[in-house]
Amino acid sequence: MAIPYLSDLKYLIDQDDFAVAVTYDGGTISGIFDNETVPIDAGGMVVIHQEQPRVTIRTSDLPSIAEGEVMTIDGVDYSVQGWVHDSTGVTEVQLEKT
Repeated sequence: MAIPYLSDLKYLIDQDDFAVAVTYDGGTISGIFDNETVPIDAGGMVVIHQEQPRVTIRTSDLPSIAEGEVMTIDGVDYSVQGWVHDSTGVTEVQLEKT
């Protein structure tokens, strides 16, 4: 028996729970936004931390995506830097604040 995972994604990535509104390509979609701060090795003795924004979106909400496109989340514009389709119906998009 197959697990109805894809039909459950609309409930998992829902603005009533964990997701936020993402303005993209002339419309609004839902995504789970994360802006983790990660350590960066700058080659010295001092550790530098850098924000690493990303958003997790249903792959079906991204029929096409390209580097450099803009996503607006909570009034902040982010440029698409890369993305990974994980073959489960979910895409993680790496962003950079513009």
